[in-house]
Parts: sequence; structure tokens; C-alpha cells
Amino acid sequence: MSNRLFTDDTGKEIASANGRTADAIETIAIALSGGEGKITSFKMLLNLIRGGLISRWLHVGEQIPVNKESGLSVTVTGGITAATVDEDVFMAATGHAGTAAYEFAYDGAAWTLNGEAVELAAYGISLTGTPASGDTVVVHETASEIVFDVVNIDKKHRAVDLLTRDLLHYGALPFCPSQSLFSVTAAKYPNGMPAGAYRVVGDHAAYNNGTAEDGSYVFTTTKTVPVGGYVRHTAMGLYQSDAANYNQARILAGTFTTYNEDGTVLEQGLATTLGESGTLLGKTTACDPQYKEGDEINFTQRNAYGSNRNKFCVTKMWLESAAAGAASGAVASWWKKLTIFDMPVRSTMPGFLHGLDPEFVSCIAKVIKRTALCIADGYGYEDTEELVWLPSMTEMGYGKNNNVQETAVFDGEPVDSPFELFDGASNDDRIKSYSGVARYWWLRSPYPSNANSERYVYPSGALNVNNANNSYGVPAGLTLM
Repeated sequence: MSNRLFTDDTGKEIASANGRTADAIETIAIALSGGEGKITSFKMLLNLIRGGLISRWLHVGEQIPVNKESGLSVTVTGGITAATVDEDVFMAATGHAGTAAYEFAYDGAAWTLNGEAVELAAYGISLTGTPASGDTVVVHETASEIVFDVVNIDKKHRAVDLLTRDLLHYGALPFCPSQSLFSVTAAKYPNGMPAGAYRVVGDHAAYNNGTAEDGSYVFTTTKTVPVGGYVRHTAMGLYQSDAANYNQARILAGTFTTYNEDGTVLEQGLATTLGESGTLLGKTTACDPQYKEGDEINFTQRNAYGSNRNKFCVTKMWLESAAAGAASGAVASWWKKLTIFDMPVRSTMPGFLHGLDPEFVSCIAKVIKRTALCIADGYGYEDTEELVWLPSMTEMGYGKNNNVQETAVFDGEPVDSPFELFDGASNDDRIKSYSGVARYWWLRSPYPSNANSERYVYPSGALNVNNANNSYGVPAGLTLM
């Protein structure tokens, strides 16, 4: 905390926290509030957190509402016949989100806002027509409200953890969509994978890690798959409730599909046969790395149901993005190819941070989160830097995940307890809703025994697991510090 500074709403330094007594720091905070003795801005909230005083003003279980811009429109008068506004530029210029009207007036020489001369371009406003004295441009902003619960106040590290009270969406995005079985890389195929016969060998490749579906499976393409393209199989890695259904005949009844780099289909319905002909693409398996050979070949479980690794989670990409929405049918504006097996996601949804109050966003800190790894990724855990995160089973009070304490990490050590709000909580306390209905919702914690199952919360609040390619509810967690 040696260099944390108190600032006013403009970012001007007021005082250093070093050497300040608690009373002196609180006096500064009260001064920032205009003498009202209550938190009046997110900047003040952050100052109190950094000063180690937030527990005097805010308590676990309380709620913080945050505005999120939901629309902009423009009306004009006088010689101006039309106007448009870039919402990203406008939000950055105003520094806030909320339902309000901003009137820009032309005095014959310059445009003004609240009596001060401004450049309309700095607010993302473009005009059609010639302005005359007395003309106005009014930008009407509407906003919705996202409510965050205060779930943890970490006095030691001077951090406050927030989690949305309700789910942000339901059924819109998977944790991770089904991945490719094989990916075409420049290292192996610098000119793309040419048309011809290819084969994939299965070793302990059935969903249950059994060998009943093992074999050397051949398919033939008639089109070159470009660098960055994909190959998938319709049957490999699928779960069967009846063990007798794990057999070669089921795989042979499936087909191969090839894709371009953008995920569009090149060829589909390519027949699967047994044989030793064709170029070997690699050896695949359900989830145990000891049976897999080839960097470009994936696990069958991830071919069927997606990956349960938080680091490459599609929902995480969306949560941490401020990108505007993409056009209908286009690859999502916030999607990134993080592994060679990631299949593109198509969505018109803007990123979660898009339109969220800029002052609030500026207070969010990047933190290190620890998450368990599954068998396919070597077990153990990995620490990732997170701006907006899904909570873990440990943080929600369900306990460790495969003996891993899945919490924030400071100075290399994980926090040794769940979020205070969920320490000793009942399942009822973990229920989250969307549009007033209790729903399933994702955690960031994998089920460690396979490559595709991710932990989630039942509508009852109970812990369970399911395939990563399911589209459940998504909350947003973040840390102010």
C-alpha cells in the first residue's frame, strides 16, 4: 500500500495514504462526499478501500447499483438536419452512464455544454447541415441498472469483491463450445491440408476412457483445408448411458466435417472407415494425455463437449470485453482464438463491459485467481490474471476442488477462506435468477476427472457438473482495490 493515493473525481491527487491516521483519511473521504458522510462516487469508494476504511462505510451483504448504457438517440433543432453519435466516444467523454439528456448549444461561434465550449467530435457527434446561433443537439442516454452484492471485504489486502446479484444472461453463450478434433497449423501444413485420405487413431478414446471404440479411422477430403481450419467428428467422445453402446460401429456411423478458419463448413458427411491408409493426423484419446500423440490432435471429450479450462473460457472472453456487438451472423466482436482447437463463436452480443459506467470500470482491479486443472491439463492448478471473473466452488463455500483452494492469490499464496458472504452458506444463499426465474449458472471450476465437464450451480443452489458446451447463466465477479 506504500504508493496508493487518494484522488478526487478528476483524478487529482489529494493525499498519500502513507503516514495518515485513520481519522485523517476518513476526514478526507468525508470532504470528498461534500460533507454528507456517505459514499457519493465510485472514486470515493475506491479511496476508502485503499485507505483501509471501507468496513466503516460498507458491509458484506450490501448492494451496489451500477448503471449500464442501453441506448443513445439524438434530436436536433435549427439549421442542423441530422446528427449521429458514436456511443463509445460519447461514453468516454462524459465519463458516466445513466439516463440523462445532454444539450449542446451553438452560440454562433462555438458549441457549448453546460456553458463551456466543447468540440462535438470529442463526444463522437457528427452533424449534417450548417449550424446557426441558437441551434441545439440533444443526446438522450438511457441506462439499465446492474446490482452487485458485496460478497467479501478483504481488510488484509484492501480489496472488495463484488458479484452480480442476478445472472447477466441465460442460454446465450456456452462455457466453451465444442472444439475441433484436429486443427490445421502452418507448422505442419504451411499451404493448408490438401485434399486426400487421412486417418485418426483412437486409444482409450471412448468417453468413459474405455477401448471399445479404439481403431484407425480413415476419411477422405476433396477440398484443401486452409491453415487455421478445423476437422471434427460427429460421434467421437460422445457419452453413452448404456456401456454396450461404446463400440466401433457407433464411430463408423459418424462422419467427419472440415471447416475454414472462420468456422464455416467446407465439407460435411465425410464417411468414416476402418483402415491403415491415408496420412496419420495423430492419436486421440478421451482425456488422459498419456494416450494422446500429436500437438494438432485434441481429446475426444473436447471434440464432443468443449473444454473445461477456465483460462480459455468463452464466457470469460465476453465478461472481460468492452467491444460493441458484431453484425448478425458474424464472429463475436470479443471472441479470440486462444488455442488451435477453439471454434469461432458467432454472437451479436456486445462485451459485458460495453456501456458499463466508465468511472466504475476504472476502479476494477486485475487480480490473480487460482483455478484447478483437470486430468487433460495435468491436474494441479494454474493462476490467471482476471479482470472480470466467474466465482469458484471454493469462493462460493462448496470447499476445495480436487484439494485446490480456488481463490484469489496474493504474493503467491491463495486466500485461505471462501467469500465472507458464502462462508457457512446454505444452498438457498447461492441461488441466482434470470428474469425472476432461478437458473443454472456456471462456476469457473472444472470437474477434474475429465476434459469437458465444468462445475455449475443448480437452481436449488446445489453444486453439480455438466458439459462445457451447455449454455447456462453467467454472473460477473470483480474486485475493487
